Amino acid sequence: MIAEYWKQRSLDQKVLILFILTLLFRAFFSLNIGLIDDEAYHWSWAKDLQLSYFDHPGMIAWLEAITTSIFGDNQLGVRLPGFLCFTAMIVLLYKLTKQLFDQWAAIFVGFVMLWSPFWGFGGYVASPEPVFALCWVAAAYVFWQGVREDKHQWSVKKTWLWLGVLMGLGLNSKFIIALLAPGFGLYLLATPNRRKDLLTPWPWVGFLIATVLCTPIFWWNHIHDWPGFRYQFHDRHSGETFKPGRWGGWFAAQLLFCTPFLYVMIALAFITSLLKRKEARWRFLFCLTVPSIAVFYPQPFFADYKPHWSGAAYTLLLMGAGYIWSQGLKWGQKQIVKARSKVFTYGILGFFIPLALITYTPFAYPWIPKAFKFFAPNAKWETTYDPSNEFTGWEELGEFANRRQREIHAETGHRPFLAALRYETTAQTTWGTKAKIYMLNSTVSNYTVMQSVEEMKNMEGQDALIVTTEKYDKDPMEYAKFDGCTRDKLMTFRHGVHARTFWLYLCKNFQGITYGPNEQPPSARR
Repeated sequence: MIAEYWKQRSLDQKVLILFILTLLFRAFFSLNIGLIDDEAYHWSWAKDLQLSYFDHPGMIAWLEAITTSIFGDNQLGVRLPGFLCFTAMIVLLYKLTKQLFDQWAAIFVGFVMLWSPFWGFGGYVASPEPVFALCWVAAAYVFWQGVREDKHQWSVKKTWLWLGVLMGLGLNSKFIIALLAPGFGLYLLATPNRRKDLLTPWPWVGFLIATVLCTPIFWWNHIHDWPGFRYQFHDRHSGETFKPGRWGGWFAAQLLFCTPFLYVMIALAFITSLLKRKEARWRFLFCLTVPSIAVFYPQPFFADYKPHWSGAAYTLLLMGAGYIWSQGLKWGQKQIVKARSKVFTYGILGFFIPLALITYTPFAYPWIPKAFKFFAPNAKWETTYDPSNEFTGWEELGEFANRRQREIHAETGHRPFLAALRYETTAQTTWGTKAKIYMLNSTVSNYTVMQSVEEMKNMEGQDALIVTTEKYDKDPMEYAKFDGCTRDKLMTFRHGVHARTFWLYLCKNFQGITYGPNEQPPSARR
């Protein structure tokens, strides 16, 4: 009966059914696993609303403030904005791919977005990325409507007014969206009949709208002595020497995140967009992606990097990769890729299927430690070997820390303050305890930026309860001045298997954070 029903459905109906089923699976998964470190970090921003933040602008915190106020501080409240933005982004990208190429290319793009390690798994995370990605794809979609060469073309006015709003919203999500702007200009300059658009007021009105919408970012940075701009545009891109080996590590990460076969198709799409730039659709892909490629591909030679920074460009190039998979690829008389090539199809599936199984199944049952013992019976198992453990234990830790704080208060008459040593642990402890957690570290994060000199000075003389984990187990005496510390141990379990080890240090008489000779509290710069 099901088989007969399936045969009677059109291709559009089949795609819609599979899309809905996949979204239901993603929703179920999102609601039944704990938060990762960055999710807890961004959630904690929503509990202290600002115009912007040290690491990123404020859009993700503003959205989560709305959803958590409605649904509570739980997985639904935290992850709903990212889920909705990721879903809308896939729908828009699917539609744009159909306009540029064909439906099978769009199906390819949708499948990769939902199930790849790079996009599919990353799409679960409540972070600035899903919001930014929606704005990135929406801006590309709107720009194409303004430059497409058919009767559906939008007016210059409508195009640039929408682009002004989308770029402004995108900049309040993540600064990388600014790299679309030179792509727009490059396309207009490379297209003779579109150069006149630059002589109209509308691109400049759009620029003005985006600038006005960015006012919260500039104002927050101004009142805090520009920490976000200094970090994003200087500190994280400097201070390193030329290292080819680091670039090799970055390239290996690209192959891992995209998987080798898909990465080759993305690379072929970029090269094809250059070779076929006389075609509007390929010129569109080239112009909108080349600024990001030009910035982020050399970056690892000279400074530290994040593997996903080039992902925005890959998202658009994925449309070209879908077309290559759907229709094949010829350069001159040479057949580079056959239409729906079995090599690439099975190659991509050969990575996606086992990676999906390895990624999802440990959350249902902790089988990785048992597999480890089977293959290496004499080796020592560490809980950090199972990445799914990192999503667990924080609620138990929160109950433990809150209880110890109350007990110490009852015993001594003094309430110790709660603290952690890294931003990740600070964020997760905030999530577990739902209390104020101080970060005792000279490394700058949004927590240290918002901890004023006066506030930290007022903490001196008090005792502290400091959380560490087996992943980041450090002696608090290395980070702050105390008379001494003792610690308690908390172990958590999943299905009877040891999953996490937490340490709760009781440190006496806080006397300030330890700073190096060239360091100072971020708030001291104000």
